Amino acid sequence: MAKPNKSGNLDGDDYRKGALERLDDAFILLRAGQFAGSASDAGRAVEGMLRAIIWKRDSDVRSGRKSLETGHDLRELLTHIRNLGLMSQAGPDDDLEEQVLRIGRLWFNNMRFASSKFVETRWLGLGEVRKGRTFKQATEMFCVAAARVLKRCEVLCQR
Repeated sequence: MAKPNKSGNLDGDDYRKGALERLDDAFILLRAGQFAGSASDAGRAVEGMLRAIIWKRDSDVRSGRKSLETGHDLRELLTHIRNLGLMSQAGPDDDLEEQVLRIGRLWFNNMRFASSKFVETRWLGLGEVRKGRTFKQATEMFCVAAARVLKRCEVLCQR
C-alpha cells in the first residue's frame, strides 16, 4: 500500500495516479450502464491530470508559494498550463484544448451526486444527447475524449 507523502497532501504523482484510476473507473461504470457515474469519473480524471501537470511543472505551486485553488474549473486549469508555456501553438495541443473545453462544458463537480436522468436531461439541453446520439453513445464519446486528454497530458507531464 502506498504511503501518503510527508505533508499528507496530494502531489503531482498522486493526482496523476488518481486520474488514471478515475479513468479506469469511468470505463467500468460505462460498461455497467452507469452513465452519470462514468461521466463524472471521466471528468474528474481530466481535472486530476491537469492538476498533475501543474504540480509537476509549476515550482511555485509545488513549494506552496502559490495556491492551486481553481475550484473545479477545467478551463482555468488549462489556462494555468498554457501560461506555464507547456502547450504548443499548433498541433496536438489544439486537440487537447478542444477536448478540455468540450469536457468542461459538459462536466461539473456535483455531477457525482446527480442521477443519470439529470445528466441525460442536462446533456440533451446542451445538444450532446440528440436524435441519432443516445446518452450511452454520448457518454462513450465523453470517456474517449477524456482518455485522449489524459494521453496528451502524460506527455506534458514529462516536458
